[in-house]
Amino acid sequence: MKNLEAALKSEVEKVGSLFHAETDYQSGRVIIKKNRTLEISLYSNCFTCTLDHDISFEDFSATGTAFNKAEIMLLPEEYPAFTYALSNHPIPFPSHFRQWLNVNPHLISICLETTESPEHFADRLSTALNVLEV
Repeated sequence: MKNLEAALKSEVEKVGSLFHAETDYQSGRVIIKKNRTLEISLYSNCFTCTLDHDISFEDFSATGTAFNKAEIMLLPEEYPAFTYALSNHPIPFPSHFRQWLNVNPHLISICLETTESPEHFADRLSTALNVLEV
């Protein structure tokens, strides 16, 4: 049990470092506290909003895997670069993962779920997010 707790603590530190974000542990779920400011243009108006990414993992196992989830909000013009970075990352997606979109004219919500190492999930996702910050 202590080995699993130590492994979880190490994984939380690695994930937090990859995202340059704080982490929080709540009821068996690790939440990554990361947000992003977007400027949304609507007709002749521009709205600035800061959104929290919904990134977490839970059910960390002795094998080093966990159930990872993320919901990332993107501007429509950011979607191609983001998905390109995700799909071309050196660490491929596991064979079983879920991805879906919720689309409206001004925002795209991309949702991801995998069962794999939280560090691999975080590495892939943080790389794709970094592409948007360039």
